Amino acid sequence: KKQFTQVKMKQRGAWEVARRKTYASEDGNIQKLVGNHDHASAVRARIINSAKCLLAEEGYSKTTIRKIVEHSGILTGSIYYFFKNKEDIFHAILLELMRDCIRRINLRFQNESPLFIYAAVCQVELKVLADNQIVRDSYKKGYDSIIIFEGMIAQFHEMARNLFNGTKYERSDEEYYENTLMIKGAMHACLTEMSFRRPISLPRSRERLIRMACEMFGTKKEAAEIASKIREYGSIWEDIGVELVEKPISSLPCEYEF
Repeated sequence: KKQFTQVKMKQRGAWEVARRKTYASEDGNIQKLVGNHDHASAVRARIINSAKCLLAEEGYSKTTIRKIVEHSGILTGSIYYFFKNKEDIFHAILLELMRDCIRRINLRFQNESPLFIYAAVCQVELKVLADNQIVRDSYKKGYDSIIIFEGMIAQFHEMARNLFNGTKYERSDEEYYENTLMIKGAMHACLTEMSFRRPISLPRSRERLIRMACEMFGTKKEAAEIASKIREYGSIWEDIGVELVEKPISSLPCEYEF
């Protein structure tokens, strides 16, 4: 046990040394991550976008910290400065993708209700999962991990609060959480059924989920109207999904920041 503890202490020491030796500036001075917010944000964004690119190309299982180091050019110590492990990086990617998804939806639909934005985020996620096998496999790993899935719940919970607080869709914090748990559970079921041998209409499953989610926060009439709009704008969700997978995570301002 003592020997194991000494090894762990040496590893932490090596990570700390690597962290402090992060990037040299043009005049040869060492730039430290601590105390340089802009630089730290840029490094973190580079890690996230590199990991996102690898996940889209190789999937969750084949994406390792070593590959992220090679792809990003960021030292291992710097990666561990920001993230505890690969699961933590994946959780951060999901959060940034959700924010980026809302930004891209807002650019296209500036006069729609918060409930429409919420439904659109669900639609984009499910459309990407249906269209991209590698992304689908990565998300399945996330949904199957209690840590990551709990993080997904927390993200959607926070998104609902930021979208709906101060509107007619506002709920108590407990209701937000309960509704989110039901909706993400249904999305997990939609993801799972994509692998079923029995032929299933994925568009019909998505529409039922959208109606269910909207009815939890709005009326049945609103849910039907939003589901109809979602269906009408079908190609837009595919476009947004492709942008999220292929482009670096955007830094555009988001009306519903969280």
